[in-house]
Amino acid sequence: MKAGIASFLLVLALFTPDETAAQTVLTVREAEFRSRWEGRQEDRAVTPQYFQPDGGLGEEGGEQVGEPSPDEEPQQDAFSQSMDSMAENLQRRLRFGPLDFQLGLVNGWEYSSQNSVGGDTDFNDSNSFFAAPTVAIVYEREVGVWNVSAKYSTGYRYYFNQDYTAAGTGAQRNPLAMTGGIDIGYNTSRLSVNLNASASSGTGYDSVAGANNWQSTASAGLSVRYIISEEFSVGGAVSGTYSYTADAQVAAGETPQPNSNSLSAAASLFADYLVTPKTNIRMILSAGQDLQDFSGGASEGRRFFDAMLMLTYQLAPKLSLDAGGGLGYVLDQNIPDPEYTGVRPVYTAGINYTPTEKTYFKAKFGMQGADIRPNFSLVAGWDMREKTRLSLSVYQNQGFSTLSPDQYNLTRGVLGTVAQQLFKGINISLSAGYEQSEYVSLTSEKLPNAVEGPAAYWLANASLYWRIREWLAWQNTFQVSTGQANNEELQTRFDTSFNFNF
Repeated sequence: MKAGIASFLLVLALFTPDETAAQTVLTVREAEFRSRWEGRQEDRAVTPQYFQPDGGLGEEGGEQVGEPSPDEEPQQDAFSQSMDSMAENLQRRLRFGPLDFQLGLVNGWEYSSQNSVGGDTDFNDSNSFFAAPTVAIVYEREVGVWNVSAKYSTGYRYYFNQDYTAAGTGAQRNPLAMTGGIDIGYNTSRLSVNLNASASSGTGYDSVAGANNWQSTASAGLSVRYIISEEFSVGGAVSGTYSYTADAQVAAGETPQPNSNSLSAAASLFADYLVTPKTNIRMILSAGQDLQDFSGGASEGRRFFDAMLMLTYQLAPKLSLDAGGGLGYVLDQNIPDPEYTGVRPVYTAGINYTPTEKTYFKAKFGMQGADIRPNFSLVAGWDMREKTRLSLSVYQNQGFSTLSPDQYNLTRGVLGTVAQQLFKGINISLSAGYEQSEYVSLTSEKLPNAVEGPAAYWLANASLYWRIREWLAWQNTFQVSTGQANNEELQTRFDTSFNFNF
């Protein structure tokens, strides 16, 4: 009995109040914005297989696609053996104890049917050869009750054709991306402390704004949990997220978009009481602040206070349900005649089902904090066969608009991927996503010259990925999307490349 209670408390310790409200689903907007980023993306933990060339079938922790087992090892010629030996020696020299350097180089050719502001191009301006160096640094170590994991990656894609501007003009013509994250944990039999931080910065096409821009984000969180007895434990969490959107490249004649800064911060306290080995009651008190600032002086904010009681029930070892409700209060700042303030109910419900390591179903629904509509997310994956994977996510999230003050942007969308290994080392994946954007005024007054982005956006791609060697892969990707800005013509893009990884 004590072992069962301890393991259940440990499971609960993984979930803090701030995590329940966090958006961890990859969105269509992010998938499009990051579609030209090269190298690993280390700033957030999301299901990796969406729009990933190999469909996630060769992800870390599983069988490495294309790496034959010893009994299947083919006879290699002298040149292949020499290249493999050289790559292995290089990889070994890039490791220094818990510190691991990983180098990559992507060389290829890309075609796009549109330039960066949605206009047509002739063939000479619509294609280019490119080269993309990448670097990743990983540090992982466990010392007693401490564990540390730090990761950083950067990639830069350079197009040799100076007239090719599908990824943007000026400083954005050659996509640059930097991502990183750190996780520090301290765990004893009673006390658990976790500090995490992540950041990303790069250029891309923003489907919500309808323009290429530069986006930088940084987030950090600290959670603490102390087990007082087998039945009772307490804890707290603080978190903050900062985002910056700048240098929007709109078409000639369209309204320029101001630079936007936003900051969200929250703090919470909670107490857990284990009623039975399978039933836990949690009391949560939380408060937070969302701020938005535009270049030119416009600024606004929303402050919230929530009190909620939540019940979690472990229906089976790998299936848990939770539901909760309470009251919240929202106060707006610098928003005239606010529409969404005062006392209102707050609630949440969720299900978590992970029968196997790579088969999962997680769903959340609720209205908390500064929300004006309920948020929801669903992620699911199913390995139908050993080398066949289906993935699906559905979501709705919200926050201050990056286009206009006194306005919220609600986005809802769906993504799906089917990945199949055709032969040993050769994978094909099909991905598609659709996202709607709704702009809601936070004031009952009529917004003067309110700015809104495209109402909907979709994209789909097909990838053929051949892992030739452990250090070499050939990648082909064809993508179709709604198009850029107000151009109603579909955008098509194709790239083929050889990827070297050491």
